[in-house]
Amino acid sequence: MILKTLNIILALMISAGLTACSGKLFTVHKIDVQQGNALEPEKIQQLEVGMTKEQVRFLMGSPLVADVFHPDRWDYIYHFIPGYGDTQHYHLTVHFEGDKVTNIIKTATPDPQANAD
Repeated sequence: MILKTLNIILALMISAGLTACSGKLFTVHKIDVQQGNALEPEKIQQLEVGMTKEQVRFLMGSPLVADVFHPDRWDYIYHFIPGYGDTQHYHLTVHFEGDKVTNIIKTATPDPQANAD
């Protein structure tokens, strides 16, 4: 009788445990992938026209792309590819005239291949 009761309790515990994590029990684990400069909204809000190149580098870090043919343009690019969910792409372009920021362009685009998988 006690053995039968223990088997029932054990079966209930196992079934409760399996139903608690049934959503991801038999799925492949996928990691989040971050590439480029992490663009934090707080830092982007602090970025202002009139700042010097050194101030921008201190605030945002070194640009991912600093083109030798366009030395007055810095590009900060960030891709976030979550294990599950939609890919996010962010691009921040800072234009300089001399040593001062003249224009800031922010874009966030969806991944064109996100729905291909």
